[in-house]
Amino acid sequence: EAAQEYLGKDNVVDLEMRMTAEDFAFYSQEIPSTFYRLGTRNESKNITSEVHTPTFDIDEDALEIGIGVMAWIAINECKELA
Repeated sequence: EAAQEYLGKDNVVDLEMRMTAEDFAFYSQEIPSTFYRLGTRNESKNITSEVHTPTFDIDEDALEIGIGVMAWIAINECKELA
């Protein structure tokens, strides 16, 4: 919900669960958690390579978006705890 508030509903997509090698699930067994993926591809800038390839690159504008989402989530969580 917080990501939708920050980015708008049209910019947040629920993905199906995937079987991946990720240790994050162990953390979420101990404390409330969320896991999200940040899209870093930008076809208009010709940034289209997949992860784990020698040509992988990211649209650095996505970093600002990711930091903003994380900050927004943290602020909302702090408000709920206050």
